[in-house]
Amino acid sequence: MLILMSGCTMAVARDGHGYQHGNDPFEPTVTREESTLLNTAMRVAGTNVTQAIRMLQTKELPEASPALDFAIGNLHFQNERLDEAAAAYKAAIKKLPKFRSAIMNLGRVYLMQERTEDAITLYQQLVSDGQADADILLLLGHALLMENAPVSAESAYRQSLLLRPKHADAMLGMAKALMQQERYAEGLALVGEILQRDPANRELWSLRANAYLSMGKHTKATRTIEKARRLGCADAEMLATLGDLLLNQDQPEDALRAYEAAFTGDTPSIARMLRAIEGFLMVGDGQRASSMIARAESNLEPDTESVDEAQQIKLLRLKAELAQQEARFDDAMALCDDVLKLDPLDGRTMLVLAELQQDSGRLEDAAMTCERAARVKGYEADALIRHAQIEVARERYARAASLLEAAQTFENRPHVGRYLEQVRWMVK
Repeated sequence: MLILMSGCTMAVARDGHGYQHGNDPFEPTVTREESTLLNTAMRVAGTNVTQAIRMLQTKELPEASPALDFAIGNLHFQNERLDEAAAAYKAAIKKLPKFRSAIMNLGRVYLMQERTEDAITLYQQLVSDGQADADILLLLGHALLMENAPVSAESAYRQSLLLRPKHADAMLGMAKALMQQERYAEGLALVGEILQRDPANRELWSLRANAYLSMGKHTKATRTIEKARRLGCADAEMLATLGDLLLNQDQPEDALRAYEAAFTGDTPSIARMLRAIEGFLMVGDGQRASSMIARAESNLEPDTESVDEAQQIKLLRLKAELAQQEARFDDAMALCDDVLKLDPLDGRTMLVLAELQQDSGRLEDAAMTCERAARVKGYEADALIRHAQIEVARERYARAASLLEAAQTFENRPHVGRYLEQVRWMVK
């Protein structure tokens, strides 16, 4: 988009020793000849930006008004040639050091180039000179937010809103600054106000959902994304998050529908695909789990730069669980062994392996695997319960009761308590 220049006045005398500015140190002046050239170039730019730049460069630029350099910068910006745009803006500022519009636009270029510290320096200069309007304060807020300075960003956004109340971009920026400070309630209030005027804004729904997630309010986050989906505002990332939430809430069928909608378009992240595979296995949908495993494997080729060993291990474990569901027990045990070679402390895989060993009649091996799993933090209770089931199968009821009692000390589960009573009765 072409950024238009404002504030240029008419002719000023030249003395042949370079550009001489008029009384306004913040905006340049132009001669009648330069004004005509600018107007003609702008008309040409409507159909041929490159030709318009050539026309402006025919003027002897060292002697020309900074307005011409500024216009050239705008045209390069419009063509997304940011380095050339920056050079033109700098040339304009060299002639007129406090050229407000050129400084502001150079800051825009720096923001697009992620040179946020340079942008902040420029905008702070305008604030110091008393030349900061609502737009400049808004851009300063964006730059400070990008530099992880939310308190200062909040201050810039507030000043921008004083000059231009209820401006949506400034309100959104301020909401983000508040949330970065973990002031979620204030941020959510601003987001809610903007949503009333712009209910189809995807970014606002995403921001609201993420705020609820950060607050640990997963039910509200779920409802937020579901509302966004009904409005057609939920993107793939939001739908995948919805799948994760529903899976955590023991709603695997609903989670899978959310995953399928998320994965229809762009390729999801490996982490998302692994979560989806878990969901498919949870509902016993081996066909879709197998399809998603193949898709994940194609994105985890060993020669890629972004290979994540933890994700590879998890994928192997999920393949083992799929093989178990499909009664391919030898394959499942081989895959479990592969996982445990990579991560000897993978408690979940040990439990899968113990179940496979038990199902195949290898009860002693299964008991030993459970003993290993019980030493892994977070898997103690499950490992003790599995071990107890193995001891019941071996008719060692007293040992099973002891294991179940130990499991209840880690996590008191009502159904395990009922099972324990049954085992105690069998001991008697």
